[in-house]
Amino acid sequence: MKSSRRMALTGVLCALAVVVMMMGGLIPLATFCCPAIAALVLIPIFVECGEKTAWAAWAAVAMLGLMLCPDKEAALLFVFIGYYPILRWRLEQIRRAPVRLLAKLGVFNLAVVAMYALCIFVFRLEQVLSDYREMGLMLTAACLLIGNVTLLLYDRLLGVLTRLYVERLRGRLM
Repeated sequence: MKSSRRMALTGVLCALAVVVMMMGGLIPLATFCCPAIAALVLIPIFVECGEKTAWAAWAAVAMLGLMLCPDKEAALLFVFIGYYPILRWRLEQIRRAPVRLLAKLGVFNLAVVAMYALCIFVFRLEQVLSDYREMGLMLTAACLLIGNVTLLLYDRLLGVLTRLYVERLRGRLM
């Protein structure tokens, strides 16, 4: 009985994440917000079902997002960064705070640069290419810096939401 409840929870939360990802095409700023919000549904899956199931859920949402989402940039952001709530648990086990911080920022920057390099040089997404041509190098670097600050805030939010889920919501769902 308990495993069927966990499977149902995982399926419903994956569906919710895909719906959130599909909303990314409706509002322009949602390109960056929807993948971060969709990744939040991995928290209960990770807590209730474990790391392997959370990775499988991320992969399912990533594949469905790539197939169904009208905003391919948002879908790719989920593919390249949506796993962060799962990986965060491993990164939090690094004892030294400066090393932990550098690891988190390194993962984020590597993922973002790899994603945009793939978008520009492999997929040749003209919209992304023209956006960054218009912005120029300084504004692009400023966007990456803002992304790093946003990651640190998101990381803090993940800690608070995980604690909130475990302490207040877990008993009601499972």
